[in-house]
Amino acid sequence: MDREVWRGSVAAWECDEMGHLNTRFYVLRAVEGVAMLLAQLGLPGTTRADAETSFAVEDMHIRFHREARQAASLSLSGGVLEAGPDWAEVLLVMEDVAKAEVKATFRIRLRPIRPASGAALPWPEGFAARAEARRVTMPEIAAPRSTPVGAVVSRASAAAAQGMARLSMGVVGPDRVDAFGRMGAWHFIGAVSDGIRSLTGPFRDIIAQNADPVPARVGGAVVEFRILHLDWPRLGDGYEVRGGLQGIEGQVQKLVFWMLDPVTGRVFGTMQSIAVNFDLETRKVIRMSDRARELLVPLSLPDLGL
Repeated sequence: MDREVWRGSVAAWECDEMGHLNTRFYVLRAVEGVAMLLAQLGLPGTTRADAETSFAVEDMHIRFHREARQAASLSLSGGVLEAGPDWAEVLLVMEDVAKAEVKATFRIRLRPIRPASGAALPWPEGFAARAEARRVTMPEIAAPRSTPVGAVVSRASAAAAQGMARLSMGVVGPDRVDAFGRMGAWHFIGAVSDGIRSLTGPFRDIIAQNADPVPARVGGAVVEFRILHLDWPRLGDGYEVRGGLQGIEGQVQKLVFWMLDPVTGRVFGTMQSIAVNFDLETRKVIRMSDRARELLVPLSLPDLGL
């Protein structure tokens, strides 16, 4: 059975200053992959402007296994982990076509909705049988490592966000919405990427300056995400992203980000990322020294969470 749901390559303009595919484009490809998977399951055109049924991403877990660099040829394969009358959990695996190596894995929980209102819908007749035919099991490479396992109740609020640093702010533009005028799932992670350096820059300096040897050029990368989409801003709505260092675990930094309406305080989504710093010359992770860890602990906000 052909399980491929997307195929393409990494464009130069999709890479960030680290020299690899920016996270927003991973999620953009994943959303395309979900739409194709649903088409293969008997629901074509879910992202068309005239669609009667679309889908909303509620929960996404991502693991990054290897860098995707400029010009890399990539493909996504997809299957269904579980499905209920009005929800489904799917698995996508991104691979390098030439090297036959896994670049990233996505576990995505979604639900069918009426596009205009966002109201919940049941899956159409016959969907359950087709989903069962595409049933897959969760591979070890896609299982959570450092992010929460299972259902999570968000603790995000406008009041609590005041203790977090503002990283980015703006208005949802036409390049950041889907065919229905809702913010695309890729823009939350993109807005975090746009403002992340103001938060992690000082952390990166501490880790690099206390490394042995001290690297000449330092970058950062996320190895795992857990993202909750709680509400969807629309074209023209304002947003802000706030974030903080939750803590240090081994060689990784645990970071938390919330997206909110800066005027009303409505929470749009929350995210936990597991990040490392790496030497841009050797492309290897910079090991965190005991001294760096001592300096970072007082900067953390351990009560932060999704």
